[in-house]
Amino acid sequence: MTMQRSPRSGFTIIEMLIVVTIIALLAGILIPLLEQESQRARDGRRAGDLRSVASALATFRQLNGNYPDTSDAWQGDSQPYGEHGYGSTGYIPSLVPDFLPVLPKDPSPAYPNASGAGYMYRSDGRDFKFVINATPSTFPLGNNFYDPARPASAWQVSSPGGYNW
Repeated sequence: MTMQRSPRSGFTIIEMLIVVTIIALLAGILIPLLEQESQRARDGRRAGDLRSVASALATFRQLNGNYPDTSDAWQGDSQPYGEHGYGSTGYIPSLVPDFLPVLPKDPSPAYPNASGAGYMYRSDGRDFKFVINATPSTFPLGNNFYDPARPASAWQVSSPGGYNW
């Protein structure tokens, strides 16, 4: 019995099925790996946001004698925390434009959201805490941004007095 080739392509149906199967297997392997790399890239950006805000807050305090004050209340970019923006009247008052060009926003388009996931800040003037709430993908042991108040859902930077908020 001889296999008939398609007159247009020169491939048999079995050869075409083998090619399609190989492509499907490769896609099944590569898509999860690419998603994992995307998560790592977003987490890297979040870590950079924490560092840049911490640096800007340190400079603000050095020049003004205190941190930007929110009257000890949480302010954030998500709905439960006031939906403050990213400019001069954003969730960290007085930091933009003199200390940062804009306040950071989560790199995932899914955030901020109505459940409170997003960026938030709290300060009484003496101490502060800046939190990336419910958006990081990983929580490795020894994470420099460990948040004792939200150990499995957030990363943070803070002054010593704001660490446990």
